[in-house]
Amino acid sequence: MNILKIEWKTHFKSLLVWSGVVALILGMFMAFFPSMSSGGMQELVNTKMDALPKEMMNVLHISSMADLTKIDAYFAYVFQYIFIAACVYAAMIGAQALVKEETDGTIEFLYAQPITRSELVAWKMVGNVISFVAFWVITFVISSILVIFLKQDGANTGDLMKSLVRIFSSELLIAVLFMMAGFCFSAVVHSAKQATPVALGLVFFTYILGILSGLNDHVDFFKYFSPINFAIPSDLLAAPMESVNVWIASIALLIFAALTFVLYKKKDLKV
Repeated sequence: MNILKIEWKTHFKSLLVWSGVVALILGMFMAFFPSMSSGGMQELVNTKMDALPKEMMNVLHISSMADLTKIDAYFAYVFQYIFIAACVYAAMIGAQALVKEETDGTIEFLYAQPITRSELVAWKMVGNVISFVAFWVITFVISSILVIFLKQDGANTGDLMKSLVRIFSSELLIAVLFMMAGFCFSAVVHSAKQATPVALGLVFFTYILGILSGLNDHVDFFKYFSPINFAIPSDLLAAPMESVNVWIASIALLIFAALTFVLYKKKDLKV
């Protein structure tokens, strides 16, 4: 339990910083929505979108958006980039979770505590997940306020909230998956400088795989190796995450978590 408190205190400042940055970015982009809903802007947007190649539409994940002048479609387009940043944040805190004790020299203090390596990993995971969930809840509240405040006349608040809940719940699963992947790397490397680039590379590499799957039908199977592609906000507006993607993400999450315990038990710690 002491480790849980330490983890919370460690991540509290970064949680506030990330929440503040996300709130600022969301607020800035969503502030443009009222001008998007005007008749002239709507005609301009539709004209420009019709002129884009199909492949480019797939890359930008706007092919499934019927009308960017609707608050839910506009939010989904903006939020897909916030989602990528959230996955990076999750991967980073996971990648730092275990190895930072060696880098900072605090592993000797933990060694002196009556706790096993498995218990250390478990509490670290719980603490990091709680911290990220807190960040995600704050982001959800901010998003809900912005969407409800800026929604056009006639938009149903209940339907908008259902869409937001579906988007945030699905994307939380993917973000935690990246966190567990980060934990797995943290259990292997011996320096925080090694862990962070690998975690970032994983997020962007899988994101690129998703882009490639949309550009070429011959590599369409790449989409199953791109967790971010599982939870594109615009797709979640129309329907929940596909069951096969839920299973892939859940199984991968459990595998990374289990590997973390196994690898950390065998790791030679620097003390």
